[in-house]
Amino acid sequence: MASRTQHPQLPLPDYFSKFASVYASQTGHSTFNILADVITNNVQTSAHPIGPDSVVHDTAAGPGIGAAALVARLPKDRLPKEVLVSDNNAMMVSAARESLAASPLPHVDCKELDSQDLSSVADNYFTHSIDNFSIFTFVRPVDAIRETYRTLRPGGLAIITCWRRFAPVHIVHAAQKKIRPDLPLMPAPSPEFFEEGVLQKKVEEGGFVKDNIIVFDKVLVVTDDQNITGLTMLMSGPMMAKAREGYMKEEEARWAESVSQSVKEEKEQFGGVRFEAYILLATK
Repeated sequence: MASRTQHPQLPLPDYFSKFASVYASQTGHSTFNILADVITNNVQTSAHPIGPDSVVHDTAAGPGIGAAALVARLPKDRLPKEVLVSDNNAMMVSAARESLAASPLPHVDCKELDSQDLSSVADNYFTHSIDNFSIFTFVRPVDAIRETYRTLRPGGLAIITCWRRFAPVHIVHAAQKKIRPDLPLMPAPSPEFFEEGVLQKKVEEGGFVKDNIIVFDKVLVVTDDQNITGLTMLMSGPMMAKAREGYMKEEEARWAESVSQSVKEEKEQFGGVRFEAYILLATK
C-alpha cells in the first residue's frame, strides 16, 4: 500500500530502493541533462546565480541528480559552500551519499527527509532550492512548494522542473495498444502537470508571487544507443508494471518486443526519444 507521501500511481517504495542504483541510466540521463542545461544557460545567467556563498537544497533528489549537475556544470570556484541533498527514500539517499563522496563540493549532507514536511530545516535557510522532476510525484505538491518557500531566504531562487511530455508514457501507451488495446492505458502520476499553467498555479498557491515567476520550455531528444537502451529497460521492467495489469502470461511475454517496436516508432517520428519539460524559476 502506498504511504501518505507516496503517489498512488507510482510503484511502491521498495521498488525505488532497488531503482536507486540504476536511476541515471534508466532515465536515459534525461533529468540530469535537462537540469544541467538549465543551470548553465538560465540559473547562472540570472540575477541569482549559484556561487561560493550559496546554500543549496536538492530536494526530492533521488540519487542526488541536482547536486551532480552542479558539479558537472560549475567551475570549482563557483560551487556552493553547502548543499543539502534530501529524499524520502533511504536507498536513494544512500546512493546520493555514495555518488557525491568524492565530489569537489565543499560541504554536502545527504538526509532522508519528506519534501512536503521539512520541519527540521530552519526558515530562510537556503539561497537556492532545486526540485528536479519530482513535483508531480507528491501527494501534496502545494505543501512541498510551501516548504520550499519557507526554507528559502528572501531573494532566494527556486528551480522547479516538470514534464510536459514524458516520452516513456507515450511509448508505453503505444506498446499497450499493440497487445491489449481494449484495456485502460497506464495512468501517469498527476497528469494535470502536463498541462500548461498548472505548475505555475501550484507554485503561486505555495506562496510565490506571480511577478517573481518565469516559466519556459526545454526539449531534449535522446539519440545515443546507450541512453535509449537504459530507457527501454525502464519501460520493459517493474516501473511500468501497471501497464501490464490484466495481461495473460503469453501477452506478458510479448511486452519487451512491443516496447522495442514502440521505441523504434518514436525514433522514426522524432529522430530519437523526445522529452519536453517546463522549467520554472521563482524568486522569494
